[in-house]
Amino acid sequence: MTNARPAHAKKSEIVKEISEKIKNSKGMVIAEYKKLTVAQMTSLRNKAREQGIFIKIYKDSLVRRAVEELKIQGLDAFLIQQNIYIFSEEEALLPAKLVADFAKKNPDLKLKAGIYEGNVMDTAAITEIALLPSKEDLYSMFASSLIYPLRQFMLTVKEIAKTRSE
Repeated sequence: MTNARPAHAKKSEIVKEISEKIKNSKGMVIAEYKKLTVAQMTSLRNKAREQGIFIKIYKDSLVRRAVEELKIQGLDAFLIQQNIYIFSEEEALLPAKLVADFAKKNPDLKLKAGIYEGNVMDTAAITEIALLPSKEDLYSMFASSLIYPLRQFMLTVKEIAKTRSE
């Protein structure tokens, strides 16, 4: 009986870690990695590290306990099979985008569900979210939309000046 207590304490620590990760992350996704090779997992982890994304494999039962403590409804159905949990504290879209992009080359990684802006999303919803442009992409699009009219105006002025000089 005394040997079981340290294991329970360790599990409680892991549940607390999971709870903190869920609370502190802006976005989280759950993906099934069942048939991925070690090389593919290493590649996924490296890409995640480059983007500041945290990836961890937890026992589903421990995640279930953390979700119950946080009173999050709707994730239980996705906490089966071999799951990888992907968290981002910077941008909510990053985990979903990472999995969607990686799954294009490695179809064995399957996006299952996630938490986006505090809401539990199923596979279809989280896949749609993965298709949205990131903040950087939106800033780029906005800047292009501001520059385009100015560029057109400059080309028009240049053509007018060219025709007057002839």
